[in-house]
Amino acid sequence: MSIYFYKEREESMKQRCWPAPLATALLTLLVFFLFHLYPFENQTLAWCDMKQQVIPFLLDFQNILKGNADFLLNTQNAGAMSFLGVFFFFVSSPFTFLVLLVPAEQMYLFANILVLLKMAFCSYTAALFLRHRFHNLSTIQILSLSIMYAFGGYSMLYFQNMVWLDVMGVFPVLMIGLDRLIEQKKPLCYALSLAAIIILNFYLTYMVVIFVILAFAIYLYFTYNREERKQPTVLLGISTFLALLTTSVVWLPSLFQYLSSARTVGIIESISSGSFFTSFYTTLPILLCSTGVFAAVVILNPVSFWQQRKMRSLFILWVLLVISLFIEPINKMWHTGSYQAFPARYGYMTAFLGLLFLAKAISVLNKEERHFQRQDWPGISIGIFLITCMSLVAYLLLYYRYRELSIYTRTLWLDQNAVLYYLLFSILTVLCYYLLLYLYQHRYLTKRYFSLFLLLFICCESIFSGSVFIGSAANPVAFYDSVFDLKDKIQDNSMYRVKNGHKYFDVNLLGGINYPTLNHYTSLTDEDFMFTLKRMGYSSYWMEVSSHGGTELTDALWGNRYTIQREYETTPNDQILYQNDRYSLVKNKDLMSFGTVIQADNLSNLKELPNGTRRSIQQYLFSSVFGTDESLTEEYEPSSTSNVFVYDTGSQMELVRENPEMDGDLEYHVLVDGTQTLYLDCFDQVTNHLMEPAYKSLRVTVNDEIVAYQYPTQQENGLLNLGTFTDEAVDIRVTVLRDFHAKSFGIFSMNLDTLDSFAQSAPKLQLKQIGNQISGTIQAEGKAPSLLLPLSYHEGYTAKVNGKPAKVYQIFGDMLAVPLQQGENKVELTFVPQGLKPGIILSIAGALALLGFWLFLRKGGYRYLKPLELPAIWIFRILFFIVLAGIYLFPLIVYAIG
Repeated sequence: MSIYFYKEREESMKQRCWPAPLATALLTLLVFFLFHLYPFENQTLAWCDMKQQVIPFLLDFQNILKGNADFLLNTQNAGAMSFLGVFFFFVSSPFTFLVLLVPAEQMYLFANILVLLKMAFCSYTAALFLRHRFHNLSTIQILSLSIMYAFGGYSMLYFQNMVWLDVMGVFPVLMIGLDRLIEQKKPLCYALSLAAIIILNFYLTYMVVIFVILAFAIYLYFTYNREERKQPTVLLGISTFLALLTTSVVWLPSLFQYLSSARTVGIIESISSGSFFTSFYTTLPILLCSTGVFAAVVILNPVSFWQQRKMRSLFILWVLLVISLFIEPINKMWHTGSYQAFPARYGYMTAFLGLLFLAKAISVLNKEERHFQRQDWPGISIGIFLITCMSLVAYLLLYYRYRELSIYTRTLWLDQNAVLYYLLFSILTVLCYYLLLYLYQHRYLTKRYFSLFLLLFICCESIFSGSVFIGSAANPVAFYDSVFDLKDKIQDNSMYRVKNGHKYFDVNLLGGINYPTLNHYTSLTDEDFMFTLKRMGYSSYWMEVSSHGGTELTDALWGNRYTIQREYETTPNDQILYQNDRYSLVKNKDLMSFGTVIQADNLSNLKELPNGTRRSIQQYLFSSVFGTDESLTEEYEPSSTSNVFVYDTGSQMELVRENPEMDGDLEYHVLVDGTQTLYLDCFDQVTNHLMEPAYKSLRVTVNDEIVAYQYPTQQENGLLNLGTFTDEAVDIRVTVLRDFHAKSFGIFSMNLDTLDSFAQSAPKLQLKQIGNQISGTIQAEGKAPSLLLPLSYHEGYTAKVNGKPAKVYQIFGDMLAVPLQQGENKVELTFVPQGLKPGIILSIAGALALLGFWLFLRKGGYRYLKPLELPAIWIFRILFFIVLAGIYLFPLIVYAIG
């Protein structure tokens, strides 16, 4: 009988939950229709990180699934890197596998459907929790509240990072799991949902673990006595450990990859800098998109509300999360110490907890409902008036103040005007929700009519939010047509790379259309790789590395065999493989193969690049690779100066204008002998800063034609190619727009005749990649031959030469070298990401242990765990106080001292 009742109840839950995702999908489609988004027109909602990262990585994963690229050794990105960390940081989701059904050129449109599906998923899991915890809510009430969760401020602000919506969707299931663990002593749902969150996004898991520790401790303290806390604490500790153990294959190699990135910063430095308050104009929508929460807090009796232990603990936890939205040092600690943008990545927790206040208020009012004694027309009339007012104000704000309201999708931040207009609407909606609850409380509305008006109110609020944050993101995809048109135009079976002449489109997209490249932009961009390319003359900033810049020498060494240029940048001498109305695919001069043989007595001595100018680094590379002392580069001094003094301090160059109100000029008259490429360099420190002091300091003219209105800039800070010339005089004017200093400054040439003669004599290699292995047969001569490979160095490479293990060296900052034998060498280079092998072993052990633990508990084995209760309680207490102090006290102290 009890089993039958349980099954019947589960069936009832399904019947009550399925309308939520359907209604959310329909409401999302309505927003799409109103703003001409796909599937109604060819416009995408993709912007910012979705364009720059998520969609290109969906394309990368599509290539991997189709066998066109490898998951472990992905040469399509960053000079070869593991795609594992990228996958579990950006696109790890069951929905991601749908990319197999989508043509690559439709991916920007398909992103709309993915967002729709994930928002529907969020509403479904919210409905599951509401049905689990509030048994007297009607289907329409659950539907309404679930829509509010799906269209809350978190999804509106962060839908561009689509995998965060997956975490947001699993969070209600995690809450169900915590509830079952505490109330029923059943930890399996919690362990599995925590494991799912780790798999979906290992970075956001940090915030989830912080939440679990705070929530569990506060809830147990206010709800249960000391004896009742013991068993849940033991179960929480063991199940959390087993969830982490089971997912080791995900987070362990991903953690190693993250720790080697340029993203890591000093926590003390980060917290002590900046302001005390967050950019709360941008965090406020987390609260303002679900204003019914505030009406619920008002309508509930504060005295009786505070006397309820569960609601008291919920309120305390919600306040802690709300505080984080406004106090920047605390907010940073929630983000592992720093963040660049998206300042409330845990905001779905705040929104969900707030939603529970409204659910509780409605549940209480449902219990208080008696036989309806009043006439219903006054309540219905007021309800119609309220929804009319909401709709009218929403329409007027969207019609007259849309640009101010939608500033977020143009700047990534909200400002005072946007928030003021949003507050105007929010104040109205709070009042409307309050009056609706009041009418229901005092029996002016039946449960049916109340539920109907609640649904209308939430739909109106959701459409308003969706219009501001989703509708405003609508943009056409025609720009990408010419990029996708370049796909599959290179017929080359050997290993190679493609570079871009300038930053024409998002750097990750080049790998997305299945062209191997040095380009990459994620939080996992390797620090050695980024800084090495920067010193070699390529352009980069923050976590973005681009293949534009560099020189003919470094392009040859890194295997940049092809270049994408704008059609007007090509010359009659270019070997154009393919050209469309926007871009040209040009084959570069075939100087070297992908990889070469060098002579080096001690490869360890070549690990780092010398600490010098970019020109000196070019000469060092040339000498080291070709074993010669011949000069490849020549630096030039200005032939005349005007209104500018140039000081060489020994460690840097300082350019100071005599009259700060006027520009200065450096004139160069260069007599080119033979064929040479001229470069301008202006580079100071190796950093990943968004802005550098020397940016926008120069304007450059070559033979009376402007080649750069501003240099260097955020997007163009590599070596500036001034052109290739043969036996002619070149006049260059460098206009100094403001005073600055740089470690590496000046104009130099690279002798292409010299480079060509040495490069043509270098041995030509034929390497191939199969899966995560690169192999080939190489003829080597000399006393100490070594194979130089243009692959970014990572821990995890192993090599075999003629079947015997060989050591893999890191050289030239971030390239690979493998010692060879004289004569024929059969080389096999295999890459397995650091931490993957132990991660697999730990995950298998964890999965078996989790299964065993579940069976152990089912058979009443907990009695054998009772000796763990006392130490578990003390360990958890210590952990709770460490987390509370570390998140909420430590950053305030550091900020105050700093």
